[in-house]
Amino acid sequence: MEQGGQRIKGITGRESTGGKLLVSVVTVVFNGEKTLERTIKSVVSQTWDNIEYIIIDGNSTDNSVGIIKRYEEYINFWISEPDKGISDAFNKGISYSTGDFIAFLGSDDWYEPDGVLHIVEKIEPCGTIYSGHVNLWTDNGNRFVKLHKSRPERIFQTMRIAHQATFVSRKVFEDVGGFLTDYKVAMDYDFLLKAKLRGYEIIVVDQVIANMLLGGVSRDIIAASICELKIKNKLLGIKLKHYLWFCSYIIGYYALSVFKKWKINK
Repeated sequence: MEQGGQRIKGITGRESTGGKLLVSVVTVVFNGEKTLERTIKSVVSQTWDNIEYIIIDGNSTDNSVGIIKRYEEYINFWISEPDKGISDAFNKGISYSTGDFIAFLGSDDWYEPDGVLHIVEKIEPCGTIYSGHVNLWTDNGNRFVKLHKSRPERIFQTMRIAHQATFVSRKVFEDVGGFLTDYKVAMDYDFLLKAKLRGYEIIVVDQVIANMLLGGVSRDIIAASICELKIKNKLLGIKLKHYLWFCSYIIGYYALSVFKKWKINK
């Protein structure tokens, strides 16, 4: 186990003072040396400067820790040790954070320069969850694919909230709890659906907040959809419409894939 950052050196870092909101950004990473540096740069260069940056590394075997150390003066706290998966890493990030709001940015995602500022400008005293939009890029990041808009009104159907652009008040985590380690994917859907059922409103900020590479653990559409179905059945009760939605989504996804291949080969 290794750890470091300004907090370990006795530098307390930023805090919520004078009404200036403190945002904790948590990046979880495992063998992410190819993209991690871009992620870190996008956080430390934000125009909103009251950010507490925390990195949770799952005992990477590549140069991820070396990259983290290179930017240590900008990181409040980082730790590298084995974990039980993404949910466990997320929960560690929450436990090490002190901010008023907490956001999770993956090691292959990156913020727009004013991303955090756009969110902070919309936060009101009674607000608890804010979510903006995300640009989707191909795996190599060379080609823009589409804009993914957060649509919380569809949360009872599927995960249409861009978690890379979502900022959650600490009091929501204190009430709802953290992320269930039962799920390898869709743990964010489980958390946000539970928050919605407890009455927390998800407010949309009509701005592009972050960028996301297509891929990662959610690339397996079937696995993600099955997990979402299990979550809905658990939290909302077993209903026919859940299975109808699942079937229509999978059929639609594969029909679109076949059409795209046909169009390319035409």
